[in-house]
Amino acid sequence: MCLAVPGDDGRFHLERAGRMLCGEAGVGGVWSHRQHCGWIEREPEDGPQEWRGGRLDDADTLVSLVVEWPVLVGGPGVDPGTVERPDRCQGGAYELRHLWPPRLARTASVRRLRSALIDALGADCHLCGLYPGAMVDHDHQTSRVRGLLCAFCNRVLEECPHVTDCPRADYLLVPPAAGLNLIYPAGQQWRPRESTRQRVIEQLGFDPFEGLHPPS
Repeated sequence: MCLAVPGDDGRFHLERAGRMLCGEAGVGGVWSHRQHCGWIEREPEDGPQEWRGGRLDDADTLVSLVVEWPVLVGGPGVDPGTVERPDRCQGGAYELRHLWPPRLARTASVRRLRSALIDALGADCHLCGLYPGAMVDHDHQTSRVRGLLCAFCNRVLEECPHVTDCPRADYLLVPPAAGLNLIYPAGQQWRPRESTRQRVIEQLGFDPFEGLHPPS
């Protein structure tokens, strides 16, 4: 079980069994932190733009640096789910960000779905089982809830071509939450970005999102 412990840098840090997950142990109870920062500067008048990884046409436009700082823990640990996102440490490996529990859903109906999924199938991702479940996943054609996914699995699930022996294909063919017969609220359907939609169409040879209505 993880706890969020306050540090003298003004942020909360994930701790499990006395080990800080976002830092390396140092001398005198100090934890060394390391975080990579990158952004794009194409034109001076445009200002910096967020860089999300991937290839760049002009590598000279990428500004990258690594920040390091020490952290001394002070105070009792709290439930990580109660810590707001701006107060969470983003140091360490990128994957550690997914270990933070998700914030509460905006609507009561989705919160009830999430509670039902956790009670029946657990709070961790129902596909990979590595990270806390962050999103209530559902079939966009039938609105039937399929399970609870972490942020990573939720992002890549619809982009996968789902070849034989793919765990994502197994998840889609036999959804973990199928027996619960839960329906996602009709007015909150998700619609993919056009770039994502085109990639999926090219991979599958048809449009699985056809007829999907945008959120009201």
